[in-house]
Amino acid sequence: MYQSIFLRENEKDILKALKKEGIKTEVFEHHLADLFNRVYNNFVGYYLFRQDGIVYKIIVLPKTIEPSKSAEKEFVDYLLHYYRINNLYKFDTTKKIPNSLLRLAFEANNSDTQTHDFLSEFQSHRYNAIIQSMEQFFKRHKNSKRIKVNYTSQSIKHKLNLTRNAKELDKSKIHQIQNRDIAFSMLATITYSALKLFITQKYSGLDVKYKSELFQEIKKLQTRLLKKYKIDNGYKLSLASLQSIKLTRLFAKTQESRELLIDIKSLFGFEQMYRDDALSVNFREDMTTHSFFINPNHFYEWYVYDILKKFAEERGYQLLFDKTKNYNTSIKYNLTSREHHSDKERGSNPDYILIDKTNSIKIVLDAKWKNITKLGDIQSSDFLKLQHDAKLLENDGYKTILYLIYPTYLSSEDSISISKNDSYFNFGILEIGMNFDKAQNTIDFRYDYQKIEEELKREIEKKR
Repeated sequence: MYQSIFLRENEKDILKALKKEGIKTEVFEHHLADLFNRVYNNFVGYYLFRQDGIVYKIIVLPKTIEPSKSAEKEFVDYLLHYYRINNLYKFDTTKKIPNSLLRLAFEANNSDTQTHDFLSEFQSHRYNAIIQSMEQFFKRHKNSKRIKVNYTSQSIKHKLNLTRNAKELDKSKIHQIQNRDIAFSMLATITYSALKLFITQKYSGLDVKYKSELFQEIKKLQTRLLKKYKIDNGYKLSLASLQSIKLTRLFAKTQESRELLIDIKSLFGFEQMYRDDALSVNFREDMTTHSFFINPNHFYEWYVYDILKKFAEERGYQLLFDKTKNYNTSIKYNLTSREHHSDKERGSNPDYILIDKTNSIKIVLDAKWKNITKLGDIQSSDFLKLQHDAKLLENDGYKTILYLIYPTYLSSEDSISISKNDSYFNFGILEIGMNFDKAQNTIDFRYDYQKIEEELKREIEKKR
């Protein structure tokens, strides 16, 4: 028997709401406290667990999805699009489903079957993706591998790195190249033990319909590991050791091995305790629950970026985004005092800048993960930063257009004036919803281009 319980992203008194549903919350109160300890931008996701013969599905919905009969299907669609965008831009290294599996998951979620268990099927695809990722790692590697590692020391023990030494200003540092052997048998032993632990502890809690296929994939990987590597059968993996510094160091030698550790942790819902990720859930003491959580604010920023990127490519604009390395939006400026000289150099980062070089226009955009149901929901802090960034960008003859982007607004596009007596400044608003419908997320900036064209005409007439 299944029971779905929908919670909102910024839900208050979560434990009280769950107790009303008859759930004994003492078992996982500390987990939920970690997830709901923020005023804004909490995580969205799910907990699956069994209690008193009932499988509970606690689903924390993003603010763009309302609790309803279709909410679970809409939510799984939301998560699948998270993977789709992440596969394009790799902004979350702890989450991955290959496109081949993702297509199957989309097809399954769009099924017309009324009794379809959308979340359990999503969970099945997720675990299969983790097993496949592990298998690909061990297909690529033999028992051991020698790699070259750069390091510095004050004494010479290994081959000198001539290029780095020539550039080094501090001559007490001697750059060298050391050969290190990576023993993949130990990594294989830990992976094998993780699969055993998953089967004995986590596997029983999965939906019966999806167990068989997953079990076959796990057994296939275990057989490969036993044939190819020397497995230490005496090694025992525990939840505590997954968080140990010793284990982390063992997997830290290459990017590939670090990603393998993420896969192992992901089998137990431990993406949230991966040290390189800025998530607040740090530890779990049980293996009876299945969980998955993401940051909806980060997702929305990358989702909007994907839409703006296509828009820019179609029109020949340049797009800058503050999360990308090569095309970030950083604007440097100085704060100077007449009495106390200058402060250190400061910086500001709008989310996106679209540059129309033909018309010398910069469109400055900030995406806000907020639902705007009335004008009073627009906060002054949102548009004042936008105005600040636009002022810093008005150079080299460029004019600026300001836009705030929300997932829910009163209309698809709007123009706002901040005024006192005479007009103070204007900015536009775009609604880019999380409906994943290209036709509904059209962009043309029509209001502001009309104004700028009129201004240019007036300037030309004055010159005449």
